[in-house]
Amino acid sequence: MIPDASGKPNPNESDPEKLQRLLELELVRKRAEWKHTGERYRAFRSMSFVFLFLLIAGALVAAFFVFSRVNEQRSNQRSPSVDVAKP
Repeated sequence: MIPDASGKPNPNESDPEKLQRLLELELVRKRAEWKHTGERYRAFRSMSFVFLFLLIAGALVAAFFVFSRVNEQRSNQRSPSVDVAKP
């Protein structure tokens, strides 16, 4: 470092090791931030899959009950009509 007229080193000039340490610290901080963002994205993605699974499972259960109910009504309607046709 080149001292100025007062004998103090110029604050704009920095030591290369100090710069390297500062850059490494910034990189570590950014990596931690990226990791946290990635974890949040994965959690959101897994919750989306769970929601879709529950939605599809609910639709299948509802379809099962609707079709079983329709099947019961059909069998109930056919029984009286067959009895009426016999006499």
